[in-house]
Amino acid sequence: MKYQKISGSDLNVSAITLGTWVLGGDSWGGASEADGCAAIHAALDAGITLIDTAPIYGFGKSEEIVGRALKHHRDQTAIATKCGLLWDGKKIKIDLSPDSIRREIEDSLRRLQTDWIDIYQCHWPDPSIRTC
Repeated sequence: MKYQKISGSDLNVSAITLGTWVLGGDSWGGASEADGCAAIHAALDAGITLIDTAPIYGFGKSEEIVGRALKHHRDQTAIATKCGLLWDGKKIKIDLSPDSIRREIEDSLRRLQTDWIDIYQCHWPDPSIRTC
């Protein structure tokens, strides 16, 4: 496995990232939790150290599975997750307001069972938030 340092950080991660969209459940690919944990552990065994997820994947289910799978491997892995897409029933909305981001990161930390998130990204641009 090749590894690379992420510019501007102390992170040195695998060149291949495991994406966990499919762990969201039936509407997201249909992987069972057991299969998801097995896939994460196989990725770790193969040298993958960066796991990507998002709260919107399975409406939190993917982050929960990632958190359980990495419980005893957190110091050897980097987690990337996202913010900005929220769900209300079956409707998804965009919200990158500061209050929303604060709530989302706290919820992600709880679901991931960790005290830190290594890479935190905007999942989708919010046209109501002005930049520059």
